[in-house]
Amino acid sequence: MNTFPDRNRAGADTEFVASADLGSNSFHLVIGRLDFGRLVIVDQIREFVRLGGGLDAEQNLTTEVQTRALDCLDRFGQRIHNIPAQNVRAVGTNALRKARNARTFLQQADEVLGHPIEVITGHEEARLIYQSICYGQPENSKKQMVIDIGGGSTEIVAGRGHLPILIESLYIGCVSMSMKHFPDGGITKERLDKAVLDAEVEIENVSHNFEQFDSKKVFGCSGTIRALSAVLTKQGRNNVPITRDRLQKLRKKILKCGHVEKLVQLGFEPERCEVLPGGFAILLALFELLKIEQMVVSDQALREGVLYDLLGRMRNEDIRQQTVNSLIANWSIDSRHGFHVQATALTIYDQVSDCWSINLPEAPTLLAWAAMLHEIGLSMSHAQYHKHGAYILENSDLDGFSRPEQTELAHLVRGHRRKFPAKILRNSDLFPQEVTIRLCVILRLAVLFHRSRVENLMWDATCTVQGNNLHLEFPPNWLDEHPLTKESLMHEREYLASVDIDLQFIARSQ
Repeated sequence: MNTFPDRNRAGADTEFVASADLGSNSFHLVIGRLDFGRLVIVDQIREFVRLGGGLDAEQNLTTEVQTRALDCLDRFGQRIHNIPAQNVRAVGTNALRKARNARTFLQQADEVLGHPIEVITGHEEARLIYQSICYGQPENSKKQMVIDIGGGSTEIVAGRGHLPILIESLYIGCVSMSMKHFPDGGITKERLDKAVLDAEVEIENVSHNFEQFDSKKVFGCSGTIRALSAVLTKQGRNNVPITRDRLQKLRKKILKCGHVEKLVQLGFEPERCEVLPGGFAILLALFELLKIEQMVVSDQALREGVLYDLLGRMRNEDIRQQTVNSLIANWSIDSRHGFHVQATALTIYDQVSDCWSINLPEAPTLLAWAAMLHEIGLSMSHAQYHKHGAYILENSDLDGFSRPEQTELAHLVRGHRRKFPAKILRNSDLFPQEVTIRLCVILRLAVLFHRSRVENLMWDATCTVQGNNLHLEFPPNWLDEHPLTKESLMHEREYLASVDIDLQFIARSQ
């Protein structure tokens, strides 16, 4: 079922789309052209930024790495400045998930790139990677596994055909592992063995979950795996898969080099050599614990997955809507009531959005989903159910949602009733605090008007705003005919006063 109207669909005549992947090791930009519904990649840019290597002891991005990253994003921004905003999506991964000063950095990064950057969860990163591998393949029900070794995390996804079933994101990556075990670039047997053991400790926690999946059909993607494949291809047949035997032979050659600077002799890119040993150790551990015999290397990766997901949104096939539908079903939410609250919330939004300056592309979308999900916490307990609902939404793995989107959704549900949680709403990374508060006010009013759950309750009020003054005008006698709603509005006036919003309501003269 589709629970949200198509309000922001991109025009059919749009030609170019783009995605940016701000990884812990490298930044990628992919630009595609829509050719009669078919996506054609027309440009790709990669720069080694080493964002993950620029985290200091306090987990803050250093000034040096921020400058390097912003310079790269400035070049990306110049390349895509003519592409419509709704056709561009940029995501950040593990380094930005970890960085304590990510919020400050992202404020500058958004401005330089010219587009907002979403920090996605490890779960969402893995889902998008799996989607990139499946895109363009015929539908089937065969089991398969996809592995991506990034700069700061490793994603393992197992599924059937296009459906991901098991998703794991581990906090081990080629940058972090290389910095930990090969800090001066020296490569010895003892160091490599210890790095492999370190990786195995992390992988062992999840390896048993993948026993049901066929390890014969395994895809690998992204920097480390593609770099290893490229070297193996030069040393053997064209497009050779990665096998245990070939990895062991390459292991001996890497150890013989003895230092990252000498890895270029094997055919590795100079920029890749510094983080290659850590990524190689992770791959050895994956082959061992997941009992992988061979791995087919794909050119697709996160950046393509982001691009394909963006196309889905443009075609009104938003995975986030499917996630909302799933939550409604799994948590037994009263969808009919949710529809009524959603319709009223969007009506109020249309009346006040211009004067309240909240005409942001995602604002009505998040408001509509929050209306549908505002009662998700009822399945746990009626007491404080708005708090339970916020916890569920903030801590679940929600396919398609970035971390800021997920947090915003949780904030709106948390604030839809009772005392106004102004302190909590200050922590939003998606919208300015004022916008979040105003969206919350709209949702609160919509929920209030449907508290009686009377299906034929007609919304025929006029809502106007001027600054922090909110004025509701009802049909003659309506308030007298709905005394409980009138009483609720009087209580709501007190709640909203805590955030300096003056709520007034009157009946129209006859």
